[in-house]
Amino acid sequence: MFRRSSDKITAAKPQQKNKDESDNFPSGLKGDILAPASKSSMQRACAAGLVASKRSVVYNPGHSNDDKAAMGIIQALGATVEKGNEEIIIDSTGFSPAAKVAFMNGDQGGAINCGESGLSIRMFTPLAALTSNKITINGEGSLVTRPMDFFDEILPQVGVTVQSNGGKLPLVIQGPLQPKNITIDGSLSSQFLTGLLLAYAVAPFEGDSVAIKVNNLKSKPYIDLTLDVMKKFGLKVPENKDYEELFFL
Repeated sequence: MFRRSSDKITAAKPQQKNKDESDNFPSGLKGDILAPASKSSMQRACAAGLVASKRSVVYNPGHSNDDKAAMGIIQALGATVEKGNEEIIIDSTGFSPAAKVAFMNGDQGGAINCGESGLSIRMFTPLAALTSNKITINGEGSLVTRPMDFFDEILPQVGVTVQSNGGKLPLVIQGPLQPKNITIDGSLSSQFLTGLLLAYAVAPFEGDSVAIKVNNLKSKPYIDLTLDVMKKFGLKVPENKDYEELFFL
């Protein structure tokens, strides 16, 4: 469960008024302001809530367009989202790696739209690949012009077929994703790694362990955030060897 720490605001006590001042001076102000979750935290919480395959509560959720896109994606992949006053409840008990999302079956398969969220497209593509459905992944705005060559290179190594539009959206994928020992380039974005870590945490693999080797990782604090979210949602957390190799046992 997530709750951002609150910031307490306390106004200064009014000074003794001068005799020529009016009696209308401000009174003291005291209270708590709870800032909404950052997009980075909120979208990761949605992703972890999906693959946790259970009922999870996210307190003080974000409400940005990117956050709404993330909630739409997990619902498209089989989760339900119940919105309360200060929390959302994610029920993903119907989500299972390697299984089919029933209402996505058919000649055209299923589809998810990531809006204009770069994090969503990079993080949720490996999670959509956990299913055995054929899924079209698309976006809007500038997202449709961003390169997605990473998926063309990496997803086939983990058993996922992928077709892209010359390295751009839309992507058409079909899993199920099967964790393997792979090496990725971490200099492009840590968001690709975030998606793979979440997928590897729940997908079955052969042997005693499986590892993701990472070259030139950027944005290490965001991987720390990912690992913390995984732990809070009860997911399997990899052994982190100085961000150069992450082992799942």
